[in-house]
Amino acid sequence: MGEPPTPATNRSANFQAGIVKKGNNPLQVYPCSTDKECSVGSYCHTPHHAPSRCVTCRRRKRRCHRDSMCCPGNRCSSYICVPITERILSPHITALEEHNKLSGKGNGWKKSGKAHSKLSLVKGHEGDPCLRSSDCSDGHCCARHFWTKICKPVLRLGEVCTRQRKKGSHGLEIFQRCDCAKGLSCKVWKDATSASKSRLHMCQKV
Repeated sequence: MGEPPTPATNRSANFQAGIVKKGNNPLQVYPCSTDKECSVGSYCHTPHHAPSRCVTCRRRKRRCHRDSMCCPGNRCSSYICVPITERILSPHITALEEHNKLSGKGNGWKKSGKAHSKLSLVKGHEGDPCLRSSDCSDGHCCARHFWTKICKPVLRLGEVCTRQRKKGSHGLEIFQRCDCAKGLSCKVWKDATSASKSRLHMCQKV
């Protein structure tokens, strides 16, 4: 009963407690159930046929499924880790914290006009996820990109555009474009000289 614990016992206890020691075994990992249980620079990997564990974050241009999989300073956009600037990151963190407070109180958006007005000031930039164009900053619209929607820049003079042939056809595009900017219209390219170019539409002055 009074015998001291063996080295094997200590190793087992350390693993269960999630203690990782630096030394000859740097690959030892934490067991986890959520990303919050992992240290900065790692996320909770949950394979189908193996126990969950904390693994090193994914660097820029690596594939991802959520922001927490990407290393600090990056975010997951269209399933790829991309850099995010401090200018964009700060207001989004503020908005997320505000949203969590509202969700916890169960007040909803309508009853908390003051908090909602603060959130409405946070507008998405190019590449940020969105639900509608009002979620994006000026000069951007909310358009489909693969199976999600992100903020994209409004098309300028001379840029290729997509003319809607029938109502609702925009929603079927995998890579949806924004409409032309104010004062411009999506028309067939006037300088077209061959049949192959005649179907090309560009933003032109009205």
